[in-house]
Amino acid sequence: MNLKDLTYFHHLAQTLNFTATADYFYISQPSISMAIKRLEIELDTILIDRKRIHKKLSLTETGNILYRYSHQILKSVEQAEEEIHDFKHQIVYFGFLPTIGGYFMSRLLPHLNTFSSSIKFIEEESSDVMLSLVKSGKVPIAIIGSDEPVFNDDSLIQVPLKQEDMALWVSKSHPLATKKKTSPTTCKEDVFISLEKGYMHHRIFDDWVLDHHLKNIQTIYTKEIQTALSIASSTNMIAFLSDILVRDHPGLVKVEIEQPPQIYISLIVNKHIHQSNTFQTTFNQKIIDLAQEFSQPFNVE
Repeated sequence: MNLKDLTYFHHLAQTLNFTATADYFYISQPSISMAIKRLEIELDTILIDRKRIHKKLSLTETGNILYRYSHQILKSVEQAEEEIHDFKHQIVYFGFLPTIGGYFMSRLLPHLNTFSSSIKFIEEESSDVMLSLVKSGKVPIAIIGSDEPVFNDDSLIQVPLKQEDMALWVSKSHPLATKKKTSPTTCKEDVFISLEKGYMHHRIFDDWVLDHHLKNIQTIYTKEIQTALSIASSTNMIAFLSDILVRDHPGLVKVEIEQPPQIYISLIVNKHIHQSNTFQTTFNQKIIDLAQEFSQPFNVE
């Protein structure tokens, strides 16, 4: 089967318009018709209902079957081409969270000169999403945060990097700004700002609220860390975040919490993928070796 013919068919199946499809590929309409005819001859079926009873073209039943598979086929070919390109050019992948990853990359990059022009960062804002990408094999290695110290997954190599207390962050004019530490019940009347579902901070915050029976607490959620920091620094709302996400924000004051929940930051590696890519395997081992130099075992009671 000619992939170009399949590509033309896939686009035609979406537009149901020969002229629009031809214009999209900068070719003549007869060229599209010939491509569809070649597919129909090869598959011994009619893919497009060409009857002029309808105002628009329509796919036949077999046309719908081919359309359903054409997306998978073309996507797989695209992924194969990308992987072959990356292999030939010795590209390595690294899962990167701008907040957490940025803190550690300053320690790692000076030792990665061999790979400096080959690293392809796969960026995500959520540690939960990044963990799923590593587990599924879409990302081979990443630094992420978690509310659990151990992942208990045989497919993963885990190197503990840093353990942090969750804390409250308030503006300099907030009444809590003069306190070094506070209890959860002290701020039960305040309005909080936290990260929304899909972020581990949301889960940690919800558990913290439940553990301390902070009923009907007022909370605003955002998916942007910078939004949470900006709102907290300019209002009397309280941000519930870890140190690594704030890092000396000039408009915020840290207030420690009694018996704070923990965040655990780890390097994780999927040990079952990219086995054929020796450059990626070498890169993974280099990162593991570097991470182990400043690894901090988690203090779990």
